[in-house]
Order: sequence, then C-alpha cells, then structure tokens
Amino acid sequence: METQITYLGAATYLLEIGAFRLLTDPGFDPDGTEKSEGPGHLLTKIMAPPISVDELGRIDAVLLSHQQHFDNLDKTGRALLPNVGRVLTTPESAAVLGGNAEGLAPNESTTLTNDDGEQIRVTAILALHGLAEEVRKATGEVTGFVLEWDGQNGALYITGDTVWFDNIADVGQRFNVGTVILHMGAAKVPAAGDNALTMTSEEGARLTKALDANVAFAAHFEGWAHYTDSSRERIQQVFDDAGVGDHLHLIAPGETVDLAAVQQATATA
Repeated sequence: METQITYLGAATYLLEIGAFRLLTDPGFDPDGTEKSEGPGHLLTKIMAPPISVDELGRIDAVLLSHQQHFDNLDKTGRALLPNVGRVLTTPESAAVLGGNAEGLAPNESTTLTNDDGEQIRVTAILALHGLAEEVRKATGEVTGFVLEWDGQNGALYITGDTVWFDNIADVGQRFNVGTVILHMGAAKVPAAGDNALTMTSEEGARLTKALDANVAFAAHFEGWAHYTDSSRERIQQVFDDAGVGDHLHLIAPGETVDLAAVQQATATA
C-alpha cells in the first residue's frame, strides 16, 4: 500500500496508507490557545495548524496517545472524534471518551479493515510519561503504537508521549521497525518539576539508532510553549552527532512526503 505522511504540527500526523486515512493526536486549535491544567500549569499553543479541521477530510481511525493533555487532544480535536471511524487509545482514555473510543493495553492488538479489503494491524506499545512513579501517576496512562501491513518496508512505530526508559528499544526485537515517529521536545510542566515528560533530542536519536530504523520523523517538539527542546537546528545536529542524521526527516508543517521515496533516499544517502 502506498503511504503518504503529512505533518500537521505538534503531535499530529496524517497517515494515508493505501485507502486508509489515519490521524495521530488531533490538534487543530488556533495559535494562542491556552488551557490551564493546574496551578501555574498553563499550556500555550504557539503555532497555527497548517490546515483547518474542515479541510481534513474523512478519517478512518485516530491513534491517540492519551486524551488527558491538551497538546495531544485539544478542543477542536476532541470535537472531531465522534466523526471518525475508530479511536484507538489507552484503556483509561477510552473510559473517559466513551463512544467510538477503544482502549488497548500494552501489547494488545487490533486490526483495521477497509472496504477495499486492506488491513492494518495496530499494536499498543508501552509508553511512560515520566520516569518517577509519582510523575507517572500524575500524568496518567499513555501509549505508543506499531502499525503493520502487507508489503511494507518495516513496521511503523509511533512512540506516543514517552521518555526513554529501560527496555523501550525492545520493540525493535518484537517488530522489524523501519520507520519511527518520535515524540520529543522534552516537555516540562511545573507539576513535574524538572522532569521531562517526553524524550529529548538525544533520546530520540538514541532510540532511532537502537531500533536501526531507516527513517525517523519528529513529533511533539514544536507548537507549544512547554516544549523545551524545540530547535530544528539543534535536533538535526544531535542526530548528526549520533550518526543517524541521514535518517531524520524534519518536514515542514503541512508538508506531505511519500514514505517509499523517503526510505529509498535514506538508503542511498
């Protein structure tokens, strides 16, 4: 199945795989949107979405890392959910969302099937929104996803909001990961102190290398004020220094790339 990937800012990607149209962590609120998530904990959006939700078109499924944080599911994104085919997320988030939301525990799988007979197997992957237990309790359940379909050049791994933790790279032993979408940005909020809630650029590069992924896309690194590792230049330099700079593709908001072409270009770089 031909695969087109469009970056829509922050943690939002549109994945067009064959006839499927999948969306990750929907965020379409305007630049300047703010939301308080606790005392001194104000999330501020600092990037306009490259397209409006009305321009999005049909969505067969949303892959939602979690619903409890505004930078992964904003007001406009939440309003979109009842109009999509399926919403795959954590059990906690599914219980809150109800409706068409389905909770997947880590390592649990489901299959998406369309009218053309195409199928995508989706497996939930453990993600940790912080290393300290008290931080994880405060931030709630999060998940990543691995997508597999016939004929693909390596599985597609979406990390979801996670930090580096022991055994995170074990996903590369269970799946032949060809492409990874990395939630980075080293997000920090007052309630978590100096604890980052998502990977740093160094951790993203380390995971790309550990997985031996051919292609890496960046997510969750720009668009919100609480992302502390948001420089495209620095991210590229970190990946260059780690020896995986050719694998990183920092595409512009609204830009669409053909995954097979990107994989080929990376393989011949």
